[in-house]
Amino acid sequence: MATGGAAEVLGKIGERHLECSICLTHFAEPKFLDCLHTFCFNCLQNLRQGEDSQSVKLKCPLCRRETILGRKRVKDLPTNLTLSALVEEFTIQEQLLEGQGSEIKCQSCDENNPAISFCTECTHFICQDCHKAHARLGITKSHKTFTMAQLQSGEVAYKSKLREKPKCDKHANQNLNIYCNTCEQLVCTTCSVLKHENHYRADISEAFEACKQEIAELMIEGEEKKAILSNANECIAESRLKLDIMFESTNENISQKADKEVARIRALEQKIKKEAKNIYEDRVKTFETAKNNNNEELKEAKQTLDEVNQLMAQEIQTEILDLKPKLLHNFKELMKKQPENVSDKLHFIDFEEHDEMSLGQLLLGKDESESESPFNNPRLEHSYSCDVECQFESMSPGVSLEYR
Repeated sequence: MATGGAAEVLGKIGERHLECSICLTHFAEPKFLDCLHTFCFNCLQNLRQGEDSQSVKLKCPLCRRETILGRKRVKDLPTNLTLSALVEEFTIQEQLLEGQGSEIKCQSCDENNPAISFCTECTHFICQDCHKAHARLGITKSHKTFTMAQLQSGEVAYKSKLREKPKCDKHANQNLNIYCNTCEQLVCTTCSVLKHENHYRADISEAFEACKQEIAELMIEGEEKKAILSNANECIAESRLKLDIMFESTNENISQKADKEVARIRALEQKIKKEAKNIYEDRVKTFETAKNNNNEELKEAKQTLDEVNQLMAQEIQTEILDLKPKLLHNFKELMKKQPENVSDKLHFIDFEEHDEMSLGQLLLGKDESESESPFNNPRLEHSYSCDVECQFESMSPGVSLEYR
C-alpha cells in the first residue's frame, strides 16, 4: 500500500488515472488527441497501423472523434507532460516505498551510479560523487538535499524534471518563456526575435492570465451549454416516460376493446347459432309432419288393398258383385290421395362470411327466384352486423388512423 508522497499523489488523481485505456498499463509517452483523451505513443501507433496507416486522421477509441495528424503523424501530437511527470513521480515513489531505492540512478552524471540523495533545487537524484561535488561547488553548496531515507519517509516528495520549464528545440540552453499569440505557440527569446519579430507576443505569465480569463469565460458558456443539454435530456426523459405510460395505457385500451369485441362477437355467435337451431328445428318439424301424414295415408291405402285382395281371393261371386259399388268407391277415394311433399331445398342451411362490417349471415337456400312459400323459399338470409371501429390518434394534431 502506498504511503507518504506516493499516497499523496494517488490521493489527488487515483492510480487508474495513470493507466492507458488501451494497454491498461502506466502511460508511456502519453499523447493528447484533439478530444483531449490521452493514450500511449506506441498504442496510438499500433491503432493507426491497424486502421489505415496512410490516413492523416486518427479516430479516438473512446469517443470516436477524429484528430488530424501532422506531417510526422502520431509523433507530432502534443505530449501530456503533466501525466508523464505524474507517472514518473508515482513510479519513483513506489520504488522508494518498496525498498527499491538502489535501482534509482544518478541524474547529474553519466556514470549510471545508484543515487543516494535528491536535490530539491536541481530536482535531480544524485550519486555519492555528485553529492560531494554539490557540497564543494559554490554554485550548488547552498542547495538543499535529502537522503533516500527522507524521501522514503515522505518528508519530501520527488518532483519530475518534466515539471521544469521546457527548453527550446533549436536553442537548448533557453527556456520557452514567451508566448506568440499569432502562432499560438511557446518560443524562446532568440526565436521570438528571429522568427516572431512582428507577431503579437507576450510574457508567459501575461499570456497565461489572458488564457485563464478566456477559458473562464468559455467555461461559463460551456456550463450554460451543458445545462441546456442536460435540460434537453431531462425533457426527453420526461417525454419518454410519458410515452412509456401512454404506450402501456394504449395497449391496455386495445386489449380491453378487443375483449369487448370478442365478447360481442361471441354473443352474436350464440345468437346466430340459436337462430340456426330454431330454423333447423322448424324444418325438422315440417319434415316429420309431412312424413307422419304420408304414413297415415299409406296405412289406409295398404289396408284398402289388403281387404280387396282377401275378398277377391275367396272368389265369392255374389258377395263381390254385391260389394262392387263400395269397392269402386274405395278405389276412387284411394286414387284421390296425394302425397304431402316437402321441397328438397329445405335441406339447405349454411353460413356465409361477410366483410369486417358484419359477422356474416345465414343462407337458407341457393336460388332467390323460387316460390314465396316459407318452406319453398330457397334463400332466407339472417344478417348479423358486427361493426368494429378502432381509432388511434397520434400525438401530432390532425393525424389519425381508422380501422373499421
